[in-house]
Amino acid sequence: MTSNFKLRYHAAGRYIRMFFFGEVGLQGRLQALRQVVGRFGHLKQLRLLVDMRYAKSSMTPAELRQIAGFVLREPQLRRARIALLHTRDFNLAAVSAERLAARGHSTRLFLVESEALTWLLD
Repeated sequence: MTSNFKLRYHAAGRYIRMFFFGEVGLQGRLQALRQVVGRFGHLKQLRLLVDMRYAKSSMTPAELRQIAGFVLREPQLRRARIALLHTRDFNLAAVSAERLAARGHSTRLFLVESEALTWLLD
């Protein structure tokens, strides 16, 4: 099975871009987050630009809670700053990000990439 995500570290801005495309469910998102921790967990503070604009998802509320729980349990992700790009359709990833933000996590939702990067790199 192929992964429906790509990770790229941008050295100039010191952030990680997580790009999701196609059908992405719980396991795909968890796999991407585990790779971020494994490959970039040594960084003092993770800055993630999560691009969900080209992803399709049909996750349940319970699966969304699992994603939020994973982020809050992992020390590197708990301290991370996450900018989430989504479409105007306000997909389920945005709901998950709102749940994290409600728990005090540094997560914000964006429609415009330049605005997301300005906030992320501030």
